[in-house]
Amino acid sequence: MSYEIPDAPPAGFKLVDFARGRPEPTFNTHVGNMYVRRGEKGTRDEFVLAIRVQQNMCNPAGGLHGGMMMTVADLVGTMGGGYLAGLRKFLPTVSMTCDFVAPARVGDWVEGRAELVRQTRTLLFTNIYLTVGEEKILRASSIAKIPSGDSFSFAKG
Repeated sequence: MSYEIPDAPPAGFKLVDFARGRPEPTFNTHVGNMYVRRGEKGTRDEFVLAIRVQQNMCNPAGGLHGGMMMTVADLVGTMGGGYLAGLRKFLPTVSMTCDFVAPARVGDWVEGRAELVRQTRTLLFTNIYLTVGEEKILRASSIAKIPSGDSFSFAKG
């Protein structure tokens, strides 16, 4: 039996529009609804990316699939880390290491937060935590490339 529960995001969260008017869908448009909330500068809630766990995001054991957790962590690292660093461009991930700490279940509200570790001219280093309530379910570290110019595409030409 397949079912979907309402996302019902907490106050202040807005749906992320990954399509942004593109004619063709991208990976991010297929993984499920994601929500963002921007809080007070300098607080742990300055940038929060979140999902409501749905059945189609889970593994056969009923926990949020590790690949989905890594997808959310990757976006938190690049979107959140970029936001904290004041960068408004696409940041491709160069490296990411994840530790799966605890499971999330259908219906859980999972929040991701980034901590800016270091920024160089070409790289952005972040620590990432996914939580359900106050419980950490994933710890990750990522390195993203800061592209030169304003390019948003990997297309050659």
